[in-house]
Amino acid sequence: MAMTSLARGAGLRPFGAVQPCQSVRPVIGRVVCQAAALEVKEKKHHPSPLSHEVPSTYAIVEIGGHQMFVEPGKWYTCNRLKADVGSRIKFGRVLAMKQDGKLTVGRPYLEKVNVEAEVLEELRGPKVIVYKMRPKKHYRKKQGHRQDLSKFQIASIEA
Repeated sequence: MAMTSLARGAGLRPFGAVQPCQSVRPVIGRVVCQAAALEVKEKKHHPSPLSHEVPSTYAIVEIGGHQMFVEPGKWYTCNRLKADVGSRIKFGRVLAMKQDGKLTVGRPYLEKVNVEAEVLEELRGPKVIVYKMRPKKHYRKKQGHRQDLSKFQIASIEA
């Protein structure tokens, strides 16, 4: 196979001169060759934030304009609630509820369903940079913002 002077001078090999893979076993942490890449295990599956199996009791609640899938005993964060730390609160806007294998959906909300929670703490979210700029006008404004949040734990879901 004839090589051009450019390829010879740069130390490049012709397209068909690829060396075969010597090792078929993968080295832990890196892939040695294409044959070893086939033996590498697939990526781990990241489960959803829900339980691995469908919980027996759950509810879909509207809190501060957001719909949340809540289970008893788990904690969640939302925009700051007007409640003191340690107090128990009741969510009135329950969109759906599953209990004892029976799913109930409201139109739009379910009446006579109690979702009670306990406020664990008040915290602040991560800092977000707000940068405003007008080109050619010498206007630059950089601000930081941290959202006020509340952390609560679902105590019970009852119909």
